Amino acid sequence: MEPTGKRMIFVNGLDPEVDEQNLHAVFITFGEIVQVMLPPDPSSSNRHRGFGFVEFEEEEDATEAIKNMHNAELFGRTLAVRHARPGSNQLGMQGNQAVIFNQDSWIEKNVTSRSTDNNMATAGKPIKAFIEFAFDGQPHGQIQIELRNDIVPRTVENFRSLCTGEKGFGFKGSKVHRIIPGFMMQAGDFTKGNGTGGKSIYGEKFKDENFVLKHDAPGMLSMANSGPDSNGSQFFITFDKAPWLDGKHVVFGKVVRGMDIVRMVEALGNSDEPLNPKKQVTICDCGIVSE
Repeated sequence: MEPTGKRMIFVNGLDPEVDEQNLHAVFITFGEIVQVMLPPDPSSSNRHRGFGFVEFEEEEDATEAIKNMHNAELFGRTLAVRHARPGSNQLGMQGNQAVIFNQDSWIEKNVTSRSTDNNMATAGKPIKAFIEFAFDGQPHGQIQIELRNDIVPRTVENFRSLCTGEKGFGFKGSKVHRIIPGFMMQAGDFTKGNGTGGKSIYGEKFKDENFVLKHDAPGMLSMANSGPDSNGSQFFITFDKAPWLDGKHVVFGKVVRGMDIVRMVEALGNSDEPLNPKKQVTICDCGIVSE
């Protein structure tokens, strides 16, 4: 199918681990997709060339994708996203030369280098985590969270590892230190317990991966931070929509079971004193749901 108008976008700076399924999952957020293409690297049987094409049904969806995804991160790399030049998806060979991309250099300097662990346990696999809460030391119920490792795998791997405690540290036994009714609960500070501590599995902080997912419903799981690229271990779960946080905090999951427990936690909050809930809420157990 020959794309018309400006429905085809060019996505450069792709990590070698990104496949067509990953690219589709990221860009389907913006509208119906006709096709996704990753030109293969002739020097490797299972690698692409670091760029790809996404064709949308509607021109405005392509424009929205460019607006939101240019300079966003995917698999730890910063993307360059723009409208594809007419005919630029037609690739040709010149003898043993590399593929030509419409007289345009397809190798653009990446803004950041790849820092994703090649052995991420969650890569490409659906995953659910569970968190069990205790109120004043008494177990009170469990929630289950669907983690979007198809869109934010690096952020999900951090959370997954902290749920299992496999790195020797994690969430189990830590407090939900901040509860604001009508807004969110915040947790994950297992070093200080007051919102000033915690650490990621990658070091103290790591960069924002992307802002594809939005704070568009109750039960969204998002990274707490102290500014751009300052993710650690702290996270929050929304009690309502919070669109003013879009583009500032990385959403990476959603509560899919146990919203009644989330509402119980919300009821313990104190709007005047968010750090002083009516009962102490702790994470008494957490891990990965066995399917």
